[in-house]
Amino acid sequence: CQFIMTPINQLMRAIMDDQKEKYEKMMTTLGIVLKGDDKSLTGKPLMKRTMQIWINAADTLLSMICTKLPSPRTAQKYRVENLYEGPMDDEAANAIRSCNKDGPLMMYVSKMVPTSDKGRFYAFGRVFSGTIATGQKVRIQGPHYKPGGKEDLNVKSIQRTVLMMGRTTEQIADVPCGNTVALVGVDQYLLKSGTLTTLEDAHNIADMKYSVSPVVKVAVKVKDGKELPKLVEGLKKL
Repeated sequence: CQFIMTPINQLMRAIMDDQKEKYEKMMTTLGIVLKGDDKSLTGKPLMKRTMQIWINAADTLLSMICTKLPSPRTAQKYRVENLYEGPMDDEAANAIRSCNKDGPLMMYVSKMVPTSDKGRFYAFGRVFSGTIATGQKVRIQGPHYKPGGKEDLNVKSIQRTVLMMGRTTEQIADVPCGNTVALVGVDQYLLKSGTLTTLEDAHNIADMKYSVSPVVKVAVKVKDGKELPKLVEGLKKL
């Protein structure tokens, strides 16, 4: 606390009390350099900008994720029991456990993300085993699929693999296990979530459970009653 919170409190208090000589001296010591219009800031805007430069939240969070969270290869060894619905000794379970990019494909699609094309969605998810690539033929298993059956099962080729970075997207050739990816063309066969695999006897990856409540509730309606089925279909995918 003495070496972490005390310097932060002292700097923030000096800024809010407009003790310019004190906070400028501290900024020089800490290597905080204000540029351009930032030099004219005072009070809370200056405090906010100072913290952005000194202890940037994005950089700090990313650093904590890298240093504290286990890698996919480490985590999947003990998470496979919670991830996979099938036997723990079959090929799919062993593939997830080893997180081998050259193994059979096991991917979970967790949600649909709207695209710029009207009525189309990216199927966003994580690759747990193998590598998924543009043009690759996969088994698309919906949540109601049972091994050996044909219900909720489609065998199709991936149209495109896309890397999502915030609001931007970039088309790439393939994505190995341990990474997230967005797929084009899968939204026609999955409502919201499902499993993609190259193994004919693979069970589904377990559905994710979200214990969250909506922050904002919005009522929507269509201008033209004929468009109601499209609205309902779109809401189901969100």
